[in-house]
Amino acid sequence: MQENYFPDKRKLYRLPWSTNDNPIGWVEITDICNIHCDGCYRLVMGEGHKPLEKIKEEILFLKKWRNCDGISIAGGEPLTHPQIVEIIQFITDNGMKSLMLTNGYALKEDVLIRLKKAGLTGLSFHIDVTQTRPEFKKIKPEKETDLNDLRLKCATMLRKTVNMYAHFGITVTRKNLHEVPDLLKWAIENMDVVGGISLITYRGVPVHEGIEFRNSAGQKIPVLPGSLGYSVLPEEMKVANVTSKEVYAVIKKAFPGYEATAYLGGTVDHESFKWLIGNFIVNRKGKVFGAYGSKTMELVQTYYHRWFGKYLVYPKVKMGKRIFFMSLFDRAVRKAFGKFLLYCLGNPFRFFYKVKAIGIGVIQAPDVLPDGRVDMCDDCPDMCVFEGKLVHSCRLDECRKYGSLLNVSVTTQEAKEMIRKSREPETTVLS
Repeated sequence: MQENYFPDKRKLYRLPWSTNDNPIGWVEITDICNIHCDGCYRLVMGEGHKPLEKIKEEILFLKKWRNCDGISIAGGEPLTHPQIVEIIQFITDNGMKSLMLTNGYALKEDVLIRLKKAGLTGLSFHIDVTQTRPEFKKIKPEKETDLNDLRLKCATMLRKTVNMYAHFGITVTRKNLHEVPDLLKWAIENMDVVGGISLITYRGVPVHEGIEFRNSAGQKIPVLPGSLGYSVLPEEMKVANVTSKEVYAVIKKAFPGYEATAYLGGTVDHESFKWLIGNFIVNRKGKVFGAYGSKTMELVQTYYHRWFGKYLVYPKVKMGKRIFFMSLFDRAVRKAFGKFLLYCLGNPFRFFYKVKAIGIGVIQAPDVLPDGRVDMCDDCPDMCVFEGKLVHSCRLDECRKYGSLLNVSVTTQEAKEMIRKSREPETTVLS
């Protein structure tokens, strides 16, 4: 494995977020969904649509105890909630931004207009081949690029109707890891409607006799394949488990100008990257000039917190060519600016082409280590409220089903080896 394809924590900005000073709050307003996604964290259903008053309580709790800049509206499918506009308006009235995570299937232009009027900041679409969607009866997708027309349809409607850029979340497994560069190329080619891509790695815990789950009272819990979003058969581990380092390596090989700028590490493993934030600086002709670096991210977070008293998420201002002013402070931007100037020397009219930074986020879900400890996202941004407490949204099903987070014990050498192998980056990634 070529080490230069892996990020170096010493060169990245460690996001300064904490439990009580975190820009993101996570609210699940319903557990009703109109499609199914493999690896979905929310398999324990039963609540239906959460009452508006309870949703408001959770939003105010997050505002008070998280100091949020924005609220992520999740589910289930948020668009199925009959009071979704009122929810967005309540977030706006409380001085926070709102990002809705949606599969887009129920999205209509009239609903978009009402949401925008209520103050919706952005939409993140989850569209990938791991889903069971009604549209697939016609499309019959075999690879991620088969869904680009559907993604473009959603992004174009968003841009034309309410002048927003679309963000896309995509689950990455070993089956589609090699397609990541093609997805990013598509995003660059459609920069007029696409604002960013989040690549969420699929992580599974094998249901194996050598792995035991216990609740907070020490009682053994019989976890079956599929009973929790991350519980899989041992043979599925070869397909499921991808690391953020592997995703970074695939992107870096295809796009040398790509840079990671900031990260959140793990709570246990000092080497892990749980959130890895990166970007491209591109123009509408698909030219990649480079990226802004860690210094830009540090300055933005520091000064936003200085002036507004909280850390930044979901920025409303689009920098365009103004990003090159950061070349005064940021070596990576200077490098990109130099390439931009050389590009324009070949044809001065190129200076007037639109320039934009496209965000590329990589998120690695929780990992069980060979010794049974669970490596979570350090200062997790996606925490939600459960019975008056902050809990990790990706493990909320454990709380809803068993009353608490589960403890894991790895009791056999075979199980330890299985988990160890699942955490090692695949050596054939760069072949």
